[in-house]
Amino acid sequence: MNLTTLGRDGLMTGTGAAVTLSALGVPAAWPFVGKMYVHQYDPQAFFDAATTWLSAHDDVVATRLDVEALVAGVAVTDWRSEDGRAFQRRMDAYLADLRGVEIRAVVTAIVLYTAGAALAAMLLFQFLVAAAMAAVALWVLTAAVTPLSLASARLLAMQCLIKLFEGYQAVESMLDALLHGCAATLGAAVAVDVAAETVRGDRGGLNDLAAATFAQGPMLVWGTANRVERDLTAHGLSGRFPSSGPWSSARGGSPLPPGLSQVAGGKAVNDLMTGGQTVTGRFTPEQNADGSYSFPWE
Repeated sequence: MNLTTLGRDGLMTGTGAAVTLSALGVPAAWPFVGKMYVHQYDPQAFFDAATTWLSAHDDVVATRLDVEALVAGVAVTDWRSEDGRAFQRRMDAYLADLRGVEIRAVVTAIVLYTAGAALAAMLLFQFLVAAAMAAVALWVLTAAVTPLSLASARLLAMQCLIKLFEGYQAVESMLDALLHGCAATLGAAVAVDVAAETVRGDRGGLNDLAAATFAQGPMLVWGTANRVERDLTAHGLSGRFPSSGPWSSARGGSPLPPGLSQVAGGKAVNDLMTGGQTVTGRFTPEQNADGSYSFPWE
């Protein structure tokens, strides 16, 4: 199963259901569309990254075992001078560093697998929600045979969609909390290691962290701009000014000016067809062989 395609199919199904329900006088399905547009992921990328980290873990374990064998072959027990003890301390510290790398690699892999599984579950849940919306739309469409049954169907459909949206928001909140927890775990793993080295007087880890962060600068800037574009498009699809979050304003909840929702809809279709954001997607930074990104002036 291609999870990315499943997410796209869920969005298309949900959008079709929302359009149908809106035409039948049930606009309560539109809030789903913007959220479904936001939740378009590629969980396989997380699984692949986790596999890479596990492979790195295996390589580090093999290196550590080789080093331990070499150190044992030196017969340090017969090397009782100050140089021998200094060598032993140095190698003990080096082996401890390797064990730390092993632990961080496993933690990172577990976090990536967890995040990928959560995103995959969200895409599946979203597809099921879209299918439920389509079923509601079909039911209202069938009930449109007589005006009396249509009025009753509209009311029941509105109640169903409101409850369904509440459930969707609850699942979305759990996903958000889980992903924030994953990010915090990765950050803590790095911070603890860097802090421990700094306390021991070794600023190498801190310098490496600063250099690595700077090397990712273009991608961090682009990623922020990409998310801003995505969020604005989602708000446009909702048809209303955002009432919460960083984009909230005094006009929150009121309808957008005529035409903006249609523009957002056209842009969303282009985003799905091209596989990226219409504006920022054209300026994705190119990654260098060492994993860094070049700044425009370089």
